[in-house]
Amino acid sequence: MTSQKKKTIFLLGADTGGHVVPVYALALELEKNLDINVVVIGVGSEIEKKFYSKLLKSRYIKIFAGKSQFRSTWAKFYSYLKLSLGFIQSLFLIIKYHPKVIFLKGNYATIPMAFAGKLLMCPVINHESDVVVGKSNKIIAKFSEKLFVSYPKEVYKENIENMIYSGPILRPEFASLNLPTKVDYQSFLFNQNMPIILILGGSLGAKAINQCIFETIEKLLSKYQIIHQTGNADLLEAKRLKSLLPSEIQKRYYVSSFIEQELISAIKISDLIISRSGSGIFEFAASKKAAILIPYPYAANDHQTANARFFSKKLAAKIIADNKLHPSVLLALIENLFVDKNRLKELSENFKKSIKIDGLKTVTKELINYIK
Repeated sequence: MTSQKKKTIFLLGADTGGHVVPVYALALELEKNLDINVVVIGVGSEIEKKFYSKLLKSRYIKIFAGKSQFRSTWAKFYSYLKLSLGFIQSLFLIIKYHPKVIFLKGNYATIPMAFAGKLLMCPVINHESDVVVGKSNKIIAKFSEKLFVSYPKEVYKENIENMIYSGPILRPEFASLNLPTKVDYQSFLFNQNMPIILILGGSLGAKAINQCIFETIEKLLSKYQIIHQTGNADLLEAKRLKSLLPSEIQKRYYVSSFIEQELISAIKISDLIISRSGSGIFEFAASKKAAILIPYPYAANDHQTANARFFSKKLAAKIIADNKLHPSVLLALIENLFVDKNRLKELSENFKKSIKIDGLKTVTKELINYIK
């Protein structure tokens, strides 16, 4: 069957990992259907290139989109210009490919495509990762067919008629994660008999978390092995500190600006994860891992704090507010959790029970219905 005869689906996930990874997972799933032509759309960010380049059958197209955080008159004008160009591009793409449905992983980049779809009467479906519905998804939900959400409907303050609880869209490997193997430990040259802590600040890292780890690294490495995703900004400092450590504990500290290929192994072998509380936390929950969540305080609508509080109320994670983060506070909480192994187990079990993990299946089925 030629691509011209196939029915097309548009998937738009742009800029950050929280929007790109779910769209990547959907594209992989939809590529299994020979009757579907998948077009993945983004804005050309580095994380898009890392994930979308791995898609074998999907076409990846970049469009313009402007953020709404204006700092000056010029920035405001430039943002509106990109928004207008993105809208024109989106109209052209819809006319060219005739998609049966457009799926949007809501952020600023989805607005041009959403309005183009509305104008050309193409069905639009969107998905929200957080407890607080973002500005873009609120706008799009007014005319979209369905707004799928990651958390139970009752936790949302917004009264949106077409809201459906699907759960998060996770890569399929997280729905059935196996026990760690020797190969997983060998990826980091780690000892299987020593506890492991995974530290993730998001795809760009987290300055506050990194600084806290740097100040306690020698104490931590006396008892634990550490996998540390630093982001680009702090990688050199992490490597410098590692080089100054006593040789016998250097091997317990694995640093990387961005963990991609080894992430599955890193999560599998970890006893505790320290992280921001964006959409990546669903992968920890599905993997049944205990977590300390440190919400990024400047996220839109403070949604990371709302996400973390949801899991805290379920007794599924511990929270440290960013303004309360201090080396002694973090160290004390880590120590307390490892002293009480039952508490670690309870957190991990409650984490997984708190969410649905079949969002990928639910949303894929809905998209295929439009093809049928």
